[in-house]
Amino acid sequence: MVDALVEIHRVLAPGGILVDARPDSRVSAYAERRKPRGFQRFGIVKTSRLELANDRASDRAIARAVRDELFKRRRRGRFWHLVPFSDLAELRKYLREHLRFVHRAEWVVDAATRNRHSNDQFVIRRAVRYELLEACPPDS
Repeated sequence: MVDALVEIHRVLAPGGILVDARPDSRVSAYAERRKPRGFQRFGIVKTSRLELANDRASDRAIARAVRDELFKRRRRGRFWHLVPFSDLAELRKYLREHLRFVHRAEWVVDAATRNRHSNDQFVIRRAVRYELLEACPPDS
């Protein structure tokens, strides 16, 4: 990723903005049931070990690009992204096939509650962090 950041810096005009936005694996994702008003947490969805390692490598690459004065940090934050599902079976299928998450949620409600609401709509609520990075002028 460091090479990609060097190439981005090369083609981005000084003062140009790079938006780095990616899932925030430092924060757990949640499996939630949609209610008429709001959501009910049903489980915790953890990030796979491989993706945790990839995220740490990305963090190090950004830190290096800032340390090497390719970019200046301008703003950062987090927002929540909802991934919708028509029912609990669809959410479970998604987890089995998705590479970012472990394949099973850690349920915080009992099996009877899951069965009772299995046809309700669900979401995975996951954190996305972003950072605005300003390209520094190249060394003369």
